[in-house]
Amino acid sequence: MRALQRLLASTLLSLALGAAAAAPAAPPDGGFRIPGSFEPLGALWLGFDRGHATWTAAMVATLVPHVPLRFLVRDEAAAQEARHTLHDLGVEVERLRFHVDPHAAFFVQDAAVFAIDGRGRIAVVDLKWSGHGLAAWCQRRFAGNVDQAAACASSVDRERDTLSRTIAVFAGAKVIDTELHLEGGGVEVNGRGVMIANEALLRTRNPGWGRAALQRELLHLPGVRKVIWLPEGAAEDPHLRSTISAEYVGWGTGGHTDQFVRFADAHTVLLAWVGEARAAAHPVARLTHDRMQRNLEILQRATDLEGRPFRIVKVPMPHTLQRPVVLSAQADTRYSELWSADDFAPDEQRKAGDTVMQVAPASYLNYVVANGVVLVPDYAAHGTPPATQNKVRALFERSFPGRRIVFVDSAQANWYAGGPHCATLSQPR
Repeated sequence: MRALQRLLASTLLSLALGAAAAAPAAPPDGGFRIPGSFEPLGALWLGFDRGHATWTAAMVATLVPHVPLRFLVRDEAAAQEARHTLHDLGVEVERLRFHVDPHAAFFVQDAAVFAIDGRGRIAVVDLKWSGHGLAAWCQRRFAGNVDQAAACASSVDRERDTLSRTIAVFAGAKVIDTELHLEGGGVEVNGRGVMIANEALLRTRNPGWGRAALQRELLHLPGVRKVIWLPEGAAEDPHLRSTISAEYVGWGTGGHTDQFVRFADAHTVLLAWVGEARAAAHPVARLTHDRMQRNLEILQRATDLEGRPFRIVKVPMPHTLQRPVVLSAQADTRYSELWSADDFAPDEQRKAGDTVMQVAPASYLNYVVANGVVLVPDYAAHGTPPATQNKVRALFERSFPGRRIVFVDSAQANWYAGGPHCATLSQPR
């Protein structure tokens, strides 16, 4: 009997050692993890732009009682302008901190991602800057012309890649390296090991990488142990300037997750949703309806690290924001208000003088959670029925219990592919 027991113990030990050897090594993240956007904040970073000053002031007035605010601006002149402008709009600027970096951008969310460890130390993940996947856009715009595509892609501001490290210095954080090209708006985690990733977005940022290579790199992000892959984001959020469908065009990120899918807590997923009636009324809404239906089916099969399914909340999309645009012969810059026939690939057959309909990437999911408050985009003045926004409020109140829900008109930022979350960067407590 004792011999049998020794044999059994030996066998079990061998199996255990074999299983341990077969298990993948833990990613080298040093105990850090990217927290969920719903977790407590130590500070909230913002950018400043004169054209968005009124909107920024409205956000600051709501946020300042709940979280320390830190502004990132290009130079001291910009800092002074921000102080004076915000003061004139009623903001207590004495409570704000300003930091200067020549590569600062208004949509500061794209610049960095914060992480935290069990001892409360913070780090910044040094995601690589790609100009929102400009190389992939240039390849489509200049299909078949390698030289022109390369010249187009070379306009990416490579110095912008240093911004995440500068933020780390200002925040007193260590830096965690990665080879992944991505922006903060495309990083959505539950803080407990699970990341939701948009495959279309990641492929435009990392041309030539297959899903296996992307998966390996994502699993080396701090605390990420599992990736839920969704194929596409909302149709209203195309890759840079592109045709969406027929005469409808857009200026977008190409599918930042903060436009269509978010974790409200570790076990609750908010998903942008288009109902059948809205889908039937607008061709772009129909495309988003079909994409979100596919995303829903994937999320319904997904589980957390313990194998538990997620609670999925469908958040209605606002009324489609659109405006007519006449194409010029040549735009001054890719970021200009002007739209040009040169903004489109040859097979889209656009020409100067054409009138197209620009659709903005409007979404209630580009919200900001800042301790006791949730700042949600407001579309009541832009055609969204009151009943829809009342439903959205009720969904947010249930998804973020104990937090105050405040709406802020964000339509102006939407025309530039942004929103409240895009214009802020959360630093964990």
